[in-house]
Amino acid sequence: MPVPQPLAGCRVVELSQFIAGPTAAQLLADFGAEVIKIEPARGDGTRALVGTEFGSGYFRCFNTSKASQVLDIGAEGGRAELDRLLGSADALVCNIAPATLARLGLDAEALRRNFPDLVVTLVSGFGQQDGRTCMDTIAQCESGFAALNGAEDGTPRVSTSWPVDFFSGLFAGISTAMALADRKRAGGVTVDVSMMEVAAAVMLGPAAIIASEGGRLEAPAGNRDRAAAPSNVYACADGHCYIYAGLDPFWAKLRPVVGGEEAGYSERLARAAEFDAQVEAWTSARPRDEVLAEMARLGIPAGAVRAPAEAIEAIRALRPDAVTTRLPSGEHVPAFPALFSGERLPRRPAPDLGAAKSNRS
Repeated sequence: MPVPQPLAGCRVVELSQFIAGPTAAQLLADFGAEVIKIEPARGDGTRALVGTEFGSGYFRCFNTSKASQVLDIGAEGGRAELDRLLGSADALVCNIAPATLARLGLDAEALRRNFPDLVVTLVSGFGQQDGRTCMDTIAQCESGFAALNGAEDGTPRVSTSWPVDFFSGLFAGISTAMALADRKRAGGVTVDVSMMEVAAAVMLGPAAIIASEGGRLEAPAGNRDRAAAPSNVYACADGHCYIYAGLDPFWAKLRPVVGGEEAGYSERLARAAEFDAQVEAWTSARPRDEVLAEMARLGIPAGAVRAPAEAIEAIRALRPDAVTTRLPSGEHVPAFPALFSGERLPRRPAPDLGAAKSNRS
């Protein structure tokens, strides 16, 4: 069965950089869209970030299967070429700050007026009504996630994996695809994605509902599960593992093994640190693999805390060609993380600056 390409024949102009916008356009390219990435002469800002001999790992991660075209959209000729491309496109994906878009005459109203049939997807920190610039880590802090994700001493913590950018890109990509697929759509539509709103919806999750209803949120818990105890990262004799034993059936199995106290769900949650200590007193005296083998025997969910290189090999042992695809040159291309009847969507390497497609193999 061929992999699905429902967006084949659609042209998408991408006017974005860094992660959120490129991730959205990458998703559209994965499913068959022709994506033309507009870049300034210096290129997307991620081209200058760290990588290997093959170039920036950041740019190559989020820009597969695209073409690159260099335009100075602030100059008359560059702007005319952009307008020509937009006139032939089905969608635009853009994560330039609203204030900059307004200054360039590319705000939502202007785009709707000049290109009435275009699906216009705009990703910004706070929504198109707010001109401020935003980055992933700022959205994590402003949305409440950094506080919710705090260490046990209350120190706010951000994730260094740019989750708000990723989720914003996914919502932008899915929303764009759905707008393109809507057979009842008459004319264009503006998709307005706010990173703040995405962060609150996805990363606060149940906490957003509880807070909105006036409920009480527990203090930051570090790596501890907020809804079940004991469930945490535990030290082993030669590393760490995560054990999810906070639900009653799991604790009933683990308690006699670790010599733990008999207590119900609510009491364990209220005294989570004490129950964590009971578990860690047992795990810390044993090698990680022995702990995990015992959890498997008991039927308790658990996993090793692995370094990235070790984790990648473990994933590939389960699913060949996962995570990245190696080219003959030694360069790796990020792999699409889902299979369709056993087949994986193909991805071309990210393009060189100004190249219609990558010539690397």
